[in-house]
Amino acid sequence: MRIILSGVVGAGKSTISEELSKRYADYLLMNEPVKENPYLDEYYRNPQQIAFKMQVYMLMARSQQLKLTKGKTNVIFDRSVMEDVIFVEVLKELQLINVTDYQVYCDFYHNVVLDSIYLDNLITPDLIVFLRVSSSTAIQRIKVRARASELLIDENYWVLLNEKYEQWYEKHKTKFNFLVIESDNKSIDEITNIIIDKLK
Repeated sequence: MRIILSGVVGAGKSTISEELSKRYADYLLMNEPVKENPYLDEYYRNPQQIAFKMQVYMLMARSQQLKLTKGKTNVIFDRSVMEDVIFVEVLKELQLINVTDYQVYCDFYHNVVLDSIYLDNLITPDLIVFLRVSSSTAIQRIKVRARASELLIDENYWVLLNEKYEQWYEKHKTKFNFLVIESDNKSIDEITNIIIDKLK
């Protein structure tokens, strides 16, 4: 089974992905490719200068991850390449990426990356778990974990990102098998058990 954990930054994707991988030892866990990202810290310090490079890097890194899963039956993805375009939409709306870069990215994303991935049948998930949280909860969690780079970002960015996630879900909810979990007041164990029950 191919499972995607999706949701805004601070929703709990990484924690839940890791917990699921502990319970399902035969699953390959594909962590979000951020630790090795050479643009990440500078992106948060100066998004307008780095945004396009950052998004192209993430698109490339997630595409590589998908290729690594070819032939693998059981995979857990901490966010997927399908969600990358959400971040680009936010950058465009906040005028942190210009119209030309936005259009080039979208053309490449839709006509090269997605076409290639779909042709290889790599992106079809059996289940997308959408961890829905309020913007205030996501922001509070971001502050608690206190990653220096994330704390540089204006809160409006996180609010808009959360809104774009809701729009993304509404657009795709009939195309894929979604499990939506209202995650504001649920523990890691509660959320993990809900997902396990669904898998069963």
